[in-house]
Amino acid sequence: MEAAKGDFMLIDYIDIILKKRKPILIASSIAALISTILFFFVIDPVFLSFGTIKSAESGGSLSGLIGSSAIPDLGDLSEIAGSTTISKELALYETIITSRRCLEETILRYGLMEENDYKYMQDAIKDFRENILVIKKDKVAGTMEIGVYDKDPNKAKEMTDYLIYQLNKINIEMNVQNARDNKLFIEERYNLVNNDLKQVEDSLTEFQNKYGISPDYQIQAALKAEVELEAEIKAEEVKLELLKKILSTDQTEVFAQEDKINALKKQLSEIQNNSFEDSRLNIKGGPQVIMNFLRLKRNVEIQNKIISTLIPLLEKSKIDEKRETPTIVVLDNPFLPERKSKPKRITSIVLFTFVIFSFTSIFYILKEKLSSFFEFIKTRL
Repeated sequence: MEAAKGDFMLIDYIDIILKKRKPILIASSIAALISTILFFFVIDPVFLSFGTIKSAESGGSLSGLIGSSAIPDLGDLSEIAGSTTISKELALYETIITSRRCLEETILRYGLMEENDYKYMQDAIKDFRENILVIKKDKVAGTMEIGVYDKDPNKAKEMTDYLIYQLNKINIEMNVQNARDNKLFIEERYNLVNNDLKQVEDSLTEFQNKYGISPDYQIQAALKAEVELEAEIKAEEVKLELLKKILSTDQTEVFAQEDKINALKKQLSEIQNNSFEDSRLNIKGGPQVIMNFLRLKRNVEIQNKIISTLIPLLEKSKIDEKRETPTIVVLDNPFLPERKSKPKRITSIVLFTFVIFSFTSIFYILKEKLSSFFEFIKTRL
């Protein structure tokens, strides 16, 4: 009575499968035969060719420009902005490779529109990104694998080579454009500082012609620390200005640089107050005249300091603007694949056969349960 009500036990399911083993095995065998024919004789094997690349050092960006210019007063910006450089470069490379420009040129070059019967370029690009292109990034090592699937192993290798070529070409164009923009920015800054330097030099000359002052060496020594500290602040402000061009203003690196400048300004304020109050200046016109002289001289030194900072940056940006050397290093060239990558024939055949076996078994189990249920209904009527 329990079984008639449809309350099946595990042994009942096994019993049904054993009773219907013949049609189940026939269906599974047919599925295995069909899948074997499909995967071995109908579906073409697909090959994967890939190459490994690594970024070459580049001075296209301001961070690379400053980091490679070896300017002691600016230090090394890699301490500030270089912690995420590798991951950003790899992300940029991936963006370039998957860009419409790069993929469209590849699709047209190798006739993928006609080969795969695409009606629209948009569909071809989407399929290439999702099913043909393979990108793997190693952020620790700073490397990237670029691969392409294709039925023709030679074509897979050629397309991978072409994608790496396109990546290098587009990246060079972007670096040259960045270097050109950097040069214009630094030239504007250089011309502005050069004009400021000329003005303060003229003011100093006019002041000396009027007063004929040569301050005491003791006073110069007392204010030397102030001059050096203010020059350092100006250099750090130049660095902050460059950082704001590289990064957005809400980055932690920018806040850290602003805090550093504020700390230096606080220290400068303390030095200025102490030195002015403790010094006894009484030379040809009094402390105000001497202080004006020292301030003019200090302004000249500051502008000279900025000029000496900008000149090597300007020269390097001019070199980078004309440079078209490779921006990536190919660690492993794309190879000609000898073994297919997909489909996994044996795995696919076993999986397909198992699915048919499962569906057939479920079909007979449900059929048996429905028969038992209807028989139970008839007995109750």
